Amino acid sequence: MSDLAKSRRDEHTEATRAALIAAARELLGRHGYSGTSIEMVATAARVTTGAIYHHFQGKKDLFQATAESIQAELQDMSVSVMLPDRWATLRAGFDLMLERFSDSTVHRILFVEAPQVLGPGPWRAIELRYAYGNLRSLLRALIADKVVRNIPVNLLSRLLVGLLREASAELADSDGDPKVRSQVADLVDQVFSAIRADRNL
Repeated sequence: MSDLAKSRRDEHTEATRAALIAAARELLGRHGYSGTSIEMVATAARVTTGAIYHHFQGKKDLFQATAESIQAELQDMSVSVMLPDRWATLRAGFDLMLERFSDSTVHRILFVEAPQVLGPGPWRAIELRYAYGNLRSLLRALIADKVVRNIPVNLLSRLLVGLLREASAELADSDGDPKVRSQVADLVDQVFSAIRADRNL
C-alpha cells in the first residue's frame, strides 16, 4: 500500500471514529447510557453497527471513549487560559470549566453516567489524568509564591473539583436561572477568597 493510500485510510478511520463519538455524545446526553443503543449511534452516524464494533469493543467502550474525548476537550480549553498572572489564570480557568460543565450533555455524561457506567474507581483514575493534572501544577506554583494558603495540594484540588462538580450541577438543574447563577458566583468567590494567603479568615 502506498503512503498516500495509507494516509487516506487513516484519515477515513479517524473521521469515522470522530463521527461515532460525536453521535454518541449527543445521544448519551439526551437519553443516558441505558437509553442509548449501539443501533441508535450507528443510525445517527450513518454507519453500520459493524463499523462501531470495528472501532470499539462494545457500548461501554464507546461510552468511555466519548467521556474521555469530552475530558480531553475541556483540558485543552483550560490549558488555553494562560494569563500573565497565575491567580487570574486559576480563576479564569475555573469559571470557564464551571460554564462548560454546566452544559446539560457534559454534566450528564461526566458526572451522572460515567461513575455508574465505568465504576467510581476507574472513572476517578480518568478524572485524575485529565481534570486534576493542570490544576495541581497551578496550585503548587501559587502555594510556592505564597498566593494560596499552604494547604495540601491533593486535598485542595479535590475540594475545588468537588465545588466545580456540585456548582455546575446546580447551574445545569436551574435552566439558566439568574438568581442561581448569582448565588453560585458568590459562593465561588467566597471559596477562592478563603484560600488566598493574603486574606484574613
